[in-house]
Order: sequence, then structure tokens, then C-alpha cells
Amino acid sequence: MKNILIITYDLSAPDRNYEGILKKIKSYGTWAKISESSYLIKTDKTPESVRDQLLKTIDEDDKLFVGTLVAPAAWYGLSEAVSNWILKHLE
Repeated sequence: MKNILIITYDLSAPDRNYEGILKKIKSYGTWAKISESSYLIKTDKTPESVRDQLLKTIDEDDKLFVGTLVAPAAWYGLSEAVSNWILKHLE
């Protein structure tokens, strides 16, 4: 069973390297960017396993949250494309 996971992060270093975490997030295949540092992914992985994979791409002083998004959900100000992605994938 695939879940919708929400990923939020805050990279603290002055020379923040977003490339690694973004590449890993997008590697899950089905994803949507919901804000500057927040993404939704559809995966059969657990939040813990996604967290552990993403931890390999960030520094010790960075922040990371991975949780499961379930219906019902509410949002505001997201693009039509992201809204449609949520409606399509959220069960």
C-alpha cells in the first residue's frame, strides 16, 4: 500500500546544499512541491525509512520532518497543479 508522506526540512548551514535532499525526494517518483521546503511523496516506504534515507543528504544541525498525510486534508494558496496532485493521490 502506498502512502502520502509529507516532508519538511530546514537546512541551517550558510552554504546550504539543497541538491542532495531534492534529488533524493524526487527519486521517489511521485512527488509535489507544496512550499519552499515542503514536499509530498507517494511511496510504499515508511516515514522512518524515508527519514533515514534523507538524513544521509543533510547536515547534523539541519531539521527534518517526515509524516503521513491522510484524508481529510485542507489547504490554501497551492497551485492548481499541486491541488490536483493532492486530490488525485490522497485517499
